[in-house]
Amino acid sequence: MRTSIAGSQYIGQIYPGFQASHMDWIEKEGLFLLSRNSTFGFGFRTSLDAQSYLLVVINLKSSKDVWMLIAHGDGVAWTTGTDGERVTSMELMDSGNLVLPGDNGSILLQSFSYPIDALLPGQHFVEGMRLKRFPNKNYLYNYLEIKSGDLVLYAGYKTPQAYWSLANESRKTNNSVNGKVHSASLVSNSWNFNDQNRVLLWRFIFSDNSDPNAMWAMFLGSNGAIGFYNLRKGKSVNHDATKIPQDSCSIPEPCERYYVCYFDNRCQCPLQLNTQFGCKPPEASACNGSKISAELFYVAEKLDYFAFGFVTPFLKSNLNACKEACLGNCPCIVLFFENSTGRCLCFLFDQLGSFTRSQPGSLGYI
Repeated sequence: MRTSIAGSQYIGQIYPGFQASHMDWIEKEGLFLLSRNSTFGFGFRTSLDAQSYLLVVINLKSSKDVWMLIAHGDGVAWTTGTDGERVTSMELMDSGNLVLPGDNGSILLQSFSYPIDALLPGQHFVEGMRLKRFPNKNYLYNYLEIKSGDLVLYAGYKTPQAYWSLANESRKTNNSVNGKVHSASLVSNSWNFNDQNRVLLWRFIFSDNSDPNAMWAMFLGSNGAIGFYNLRKGKSVNHDATKIPQDSCSIPEPCERYYVCYFDNRCQCPLQLNTQFGCKPPEASACNGSKISAELFYVAEKLDYFAFGFVTPFLKSNLNACKEACLGNCPCIVLFFENSTGRCLCFLFDQLGSFTRSQPGSLGYI
């Protein structure tokens, strides 16, 4: 039988041999390690199933989780992978960085190198990292990564669909007309983007509040939108009015799938789709070779889709040719056609999010 041995919370660091369980520290809300200025804490947090616990770094004033340990399939949650090098301690820095230093003073492992869904001041988000949010109610997760010199938000469908990129962001400052993004970091009230040589390319100023005492953090929400929060405001903190993407209908699923988003998150099912299927169309038949065993159903005019600006049209032809192209390619589940330009967009995606309103002349089929 193990008895609770918890007393005062550890300040700054703990050393090899330390062991803890949630029950040991239940009177301290599961937190056993505090940063030296008590801005951040590290400890146990109840998971969604209430039967297990997560290890998290939390901002104490706002009670917002800024990082957590996630176990891999082999049961290992975190390892330095450095044979022959000894970890001397575990330190929680005042920046929110959880650090494992080695014998020679070098950092063997740090939480800032493995972000989950938040970025803190002084934390560099570099090429190869991914910011990934837990799935929404439809089991869709969204993620942010640097790809081909651009910062891109993706909807994590089986075939990922981009819905925002820094290259297409009109609100960034234009310090450089050329360059490929290699890293991003929060500096005061702006999000800075640098190339591989750390030369500043662009800035995204997300708040007019440049108070040096503010602690701005960036969070990727479960809806796929990025928000910026001043953690100094405490538990009443709300994200700044600036968000990414700017339009609430430009995220993957602001409404239920197949619904149309308009007027900043108002949702409506297209009439034909609602009448025929109750806005829940049957799934397309399984692929047999390269031909889809299905028929196309006309949905509505004036439809748009969040991924349009990030894909190349599959075909530019007339409507009949566009239909044939979709039915002849698996797994095309939706077809958009623009009468005015003859631009045919045959999406070869396996899943679909919400529609948005478009200009007259854009037809949608599923």
